[in-house]
Parts: sequence; C-alpha cells; structure tokens
Amino acid sequence: MSSWILGLVVVVVVAMAVTVKLAVRTRAPDPGWFIDSTRAAGALTVIGTMFAVLLAFTIFFALQSYQAARNGASVEAVAVTELHSVSEVLEGRDGERLHGDLICYSRAVISDEWPAMSRGEMSPVVTDWVDTMVDDFAATSPQGASQEAAYGQWFDQQAERRDGRRARAAEATPSVPFPLWIVLGIGASAILTYMCVQADKRESAVVQAIPIAFVSALVASALVVVMFLDHPYSGWAGSIQPDEMRVTLQLIDDGHVAPCDQVGNPT
Repeated sequence: MSSWILGLVVVVVVAMAVTVKLAVRTRAPDPGWFIDSTRAAGALTVIGTMFAVLLAFTIFFALQSYQAARNGASVEAVAVTELHSVSEVLEGRDGERLHGDLICYSRAVISDEWPAMSRGEMSPVVTDWVDTMVDDFAATSPQGASQEAAYGQWFDQQAERRDGRRARAAEATPSVPFPLWIVLGIGASAILTYMCVQADKRESAVVQAIPIAFVSALVASALVVVMFLDHPYSGWAGSIQPDEMRVTLQLIDDGHVAPCDQVGNPT
C-alpha cells in the first residue's frame, strides 16, 4: 500500500466526520442536545483521556516491535559479514563452499524472504541455504591453530545470524492483537460520535467543523501510525528494507563462485 493511500484514508475520515457533524447540526435543537454543556464537556474529556492513554501505550508497543525487527536485520547482516571473514581463514574447497553458501543466503534474504515477510511468511529458499551451510561446515576439516580458532568462531557467528533472522521474522506477523484494535476503534468512534452530538446550530458551520476536523485528523493519523509500525515490511515509505544485507552482499560477493542465480535460487 502506497503512503498516499494512507493519507487519503485520513482525509476521508476527516471529511466524513465533518459532514456528519454539520448534518447533525442542522437537526439540533436551538440550545443544543445537552442541557448542561459543562458536564458534557467533562465526559468528553474523560473519554478522550482514556483513549489517548490507550493509544500511547499501543504506539509504544508497536514501536518496540518495529525497532526489534530493524535491530534483528542489522544483527543478521553483520553476522553474515563476520561469517564471510571466518570462511576466509578456512582455505581451499571448504572455504569456497562456505563463501558460496553465504552469498546465496544473502541473495535469497533480499530477493525472496523480504517479499515473503510482507505477507507474513518465511522463505523456504533461505531455510534451505541455512541447512546447506550447516552441512558444508560439518564437512570441513580445520588444519592448524588459526583454522581451529575460526572453526570455533563460526558457531558464535552462526548463533548471531540465527538470532537476528529470528528477531526480524518474528515481526513479520502483526504484533498488535485484534482485540486491542477493537478497543481502539470503539474509543475513536466514541470520541467522534460524542463530538457530533455536541453540534450547536447557534455557532457557524466553520466553527463547528474545525474542532472535529482537527480531532478526527489526529485520531485517524495515530491509528495509521499504529498500522504502519505493526506491518514493518509492507513496503510503505519508512518500512524496513534489506539495506544492511545489501551492503553485506556487496562486501562478500567478491568473485567467489556461488551455486545460485542472482535471486538466490540454487543452480
């Protein structure tokens, strides 16, 4: 979904809220629907405060998930770079195989797994390359102290890569539970409905329209922000992209033979 569509959603919500309030204004009695306007304003303040607190906690929760996804992608990319350095120490055919596996893994993450995560899925191609790396590394035979040290470091960096991938993959599915969306919808509807009922024909249409336009714009924008943070790979402006892995691929794709095409599929 493009960013301009999200902006259009906000505009539509504002237009609908203003239209409804002005329509209610034409049917409102002369002194308004409420006998005690102060008590009515107090009730609106309570509803607005409860909704604002709930919305703030939801945005904070969604922002944490968004940041966890970004950090996971960064950790994974750095770990792949370190694995490349380790494979440099493991010379010969063993090192060449591991080089190729890492290149294919990176290509598959960029070209296959990232689009899959936008659908809430994982890439079986990336998983196959993980298995291939495990098998190829198990077949290595380190020689000398430096290769034995690199052999031990490989396990540490593989754990970093695994944790990074797991962290970003965990955020591929929405983290804000559906019941919370229902509560947010009820709160937003209650605020806008209450403001519509406060319509008063004694005031001009412009004066009546401005407050609900501002409030509906803020409410709709905040809910759009929650949706954006809850779908970090959806391709919107500001969504998480495999930029770190692209940098890693540029570093490690240095002429080694890779048993895959440019998108990571085995050849």
